[in-house]
Parts: sequence; structure tokens; C-alpha cells
Amino acid sequence: MLRVAAKGSNEGEIMDQCKLDSMDMENYLSALAELSLLTIDDNDDLYYRTTDKGLEFLNTYHRLRWLLWGKDNDFLLVRLLEQMKKKEQHPFYVS
Repeated sequence: MLRVAAKGSNEGEIMDQCKLDSMDMENYLSALAELSLLTIDDNDDLYYRTTDKGLEFLNTYHRLRWLLWGKDNDFLLVRLLEQMKKKEQHPFYVS
């Protein structure tokens, strides 16, 4: 779902591409929004977009998957996700 909503999607696109019924989709979307991995724009039609935190989660997930199973396709997806993510750097502070 996060991958489908990376560039923004409506409910129909998410249901079709993720092969979910409306009840399951609503449950997953609510959970992802609560975890701040997905934003919901409620103008005329509901529109969903993966947040920077969600993109980072996808990036980490696919890196781990690639390390565990060595899937070349996942490595390419990690590169694409890195390009989509904003290039914000946060310094580390030692307390």
C-alpha cells in the first residue's frame, strides 16, 4: 500500500493494485495513517500519499529483504525510493 501511494493514489487505485476489499483496505489505511506512514487528503475525494517516514520504512524494508534474500529487483526499488525521499539530513547529538 505504501508503494502504491508513494506518488499519491485514491481508494480505487489502492484496492485494485493491492487486491484488497474495502473493509481490509480501510483497516490498513487507518493503521498506516496512525503510524504516520501515510497521509490522507480529504478534499472532494479521499487521496492517499506515503509520507517521508513511510518512504524511509519502505527503503529499510527492501534493504533488509535484499540483504536476506539477495533480490536484485528490491535493490532497484531501494534506489527509486531514495530518489523520491527528500534529502534532509539530521545531525546526531550526543547528550
